[in-house]
Amino acid sequence: MNQEHQDRRHCRFTVFIFLLITGAVVLCALQGIFGYPLRKTIALDAAKFVPVEGFAYSAPLPAQYSPWDAQSTSATLYEDAKVSSLYSQRATSVSRFGKGIFSFPEKRRLLFSASDNSDPRINGRSYRIDVPRRVSKWLRPICFIAWFVAAAIHLVTLPNRREALLVWRRHSGLILGSFVRFVGKWPAVILSLPSIYLLSSYPPLWKDVDALAQLTAPASAVNILHYPPLYCFTGRIPFFVTDLIANSGVDRPLHGIFEQQHPTPGGVYLLVIVQHIALIAALTHVTVSLTSHPFLRCVFALLLASFSSLYTHAHCCGSEALSIPATFVLLAAGAAIVRGFSFSAWIAYGTALLVAIGSRHINLIFAVWLPVTLICVGFATRFGWCYPNTEAFNWARAIGIAVLVGAMAIALNDRIIKSMIAAFHDEYRSTLGWTLSDRVQSFLDKLPSAERLQLARDLSAKASDPLVRLAIEAHATTGSFYQGTDQVIAEGLIRSGVPPAKIAVERDRIILAATKSYLMTAHPVLIGTIWEDFVLGFVYADNAKIANVPFYENRYASFDKLKHADAWIHCETLPSLGMEKSIIIFDAACRDPYVILGRAIPLGVLMICTILAGLAACVTNGKLPKMVLVGWSVLASGILLYLTCMLGVFYQDRYTLPLLITIIFALLSSLASFRIWSTGR
Repeated sequence: MNQEHQDRRHCRFTVFIFLLITGAVVLCALQGIFGYPLRKTIALDAAKFVPVEGFAYSAPLPAQYSPWDAQSTSATLYEDAKVSSLYSQRATSVSRFGKGIFSFPEKRRLLFSASDNSDPRINGRSYRIDVPRRVSKWLRPICFIAWFVAAAIHLVTLPNRREALLVWRRHSGLILGSFVRFVGKWPAVILSLPSIYLLSSYPPLWKDVDALAQLTAPASAVNILHYPPLYCFTGRIPFFVTDLIANSGVDRPLHGIFEQQHPTPGGVYLLVIVQHIALIAALTHVTVSLTSHPFLRCVFALLLASFSSLYTHAHCCGSEALSIPATFVLLAAGAAIVRGFSFSAWIAYGTALLVAIGSRHINLIFAVWLPVTLICVGFATRFGWCYPNTEAFNWARAIGIAVLVGAMAIALNDRIIKSMIAAFHDEYRSTLGWTLSDRVQSFLDKLPSAERLQLARDLSAKASDPLVRLAIEAHATTGSFYQGTDQVIAEGLIRSGVPPAKIAVERDRIILAATKSYLMTAHPVLIGTIWEDFVLGFVYADNAKIANVPFYENRYASFDKLKHADAWIHCETLPSLGMEKSIIIFDAACRDPYVILGRAIPLGVLMICTILAGLAACVTNGKLPKMVLVGWSVLASGILLYLTCMLGVFYQDRYTLPLLITIIFALLSSLASFRIWSTGR
């Protein structure tokens, strides 16, 4: 009896120690991550300020109050009564931009700037910094080791250790199984977590001048012809809704979606929330449609949630936010069609294809994807390379419907564009020359000056239209369409007596003809430039770089807003477009563990892993699974789309986004095809 009493007392003691150390671990984590509850406000002595470079000044800090890592973001700088929370992880932002930005480049030192970039030693203002108490980098591992040792001691000293281990194993298995079943049934729960994190950590982002033309400018050739109108005008509905709510009971005019917009922070937040919901719904549809196995659905949800680039683009106002979910839905619907005829899958495919093309012109390549995939799978099934469908499937009918649906989606988008441009009293024409001009300029910039001018003279000599000759020569001397060639062409048209109403139409015709003349030369330097840019997408781009694009473009927008204030006058209230705020957001994203997830894993490596996963699925099945073939065809379409993009424009990380989407979908299709999951072949 005494032994049993001592065992109980010892068990209570070890449990108490374990709980005590657990509390210390939690407190240490709260202090290390959030900088609370232990804090101190330190007055800064102006006599100790040391100029560093640019707008940056250095001030000493006590070692125990030199925050590091995540807790640094909770620090606050006070300039008299003015409060600055503009902490940056990059010391260069303090010196280059100032405006109250501060940093902790090393232990015992604060790097800060005055709010007006004046000299804080002589501007007569008092400065103080509210900082958390520093958590030693050794404290957290020590606490964790102590927690582990306490748990081990408690387990070792249990009188019925074997039974306790069996109970723990059974309970942990039940918890893990319940988690897998729950996520398998509700994958949207996991897929929502990145959106919740981004919405709680960053304000909505703005896609530089592109979103300015797409979402704020009145209806014109820019947001009807150059940018597909579907996103440009449906994306304004949240602006209209928030204005309607804010102006209810107030005699104030509302701005229709085709008029000049004045987006409020509420309207932009609503747009971004809708974009996140659309992405979550699309990813959920992919997860559910590719497999019915709970464990695999759980893996898919975790895998999709790990690609931060999908979510950061949903967090940014720009057409990619609509293109990404539309592409995922059309691919998932196409895969469902290959497995068996389904009316709902055809509806989803047609709608998603219409939206995808309506958000990016180049997505019309996907209209060809499904017919080609059906032809490939049909032949593979007929020759016995794939398992036959469990139900009778008319491949010829499916191919015919796919061609018809693709043609209808293209024709309907074309009809919408032509109807809208006519309604706003403008002429339908191609603005492709605007884009091709960038590709031509990237090629011309690599030529020596003499060779560039000689090439322009040779090409202009072959052109019959004097204005096309003018545009060809302007490209070699002035620059691209956006660098001044558009103005050169317009002035030439005015001198030729072209009516003002026709200048834009003729300008677009001329720039297209001029850029085509350069591209048709197939110059070795041009081919080499295109090839270099194409290869960059596989060896340089990765999830982290693509995920950082919205933050970079938002920062660019804030700089452009300073340079061209008149163009941004209708977006004055957007919080992320302040220069200091945009810099802080960008700096934080560059160090954000979730945003930069997958850094240094190029898309080429992911593509190779996808192909190997497909080959492994073929080995486990003994034949070529249909979903592997679908995944490979999706991957081929993504490569073709990316190559087409590189033919027309110079490399940017964001242009690899469709390639990343197709790689992800092909990988999921291959994983879903393994025989162990017993899914459709």
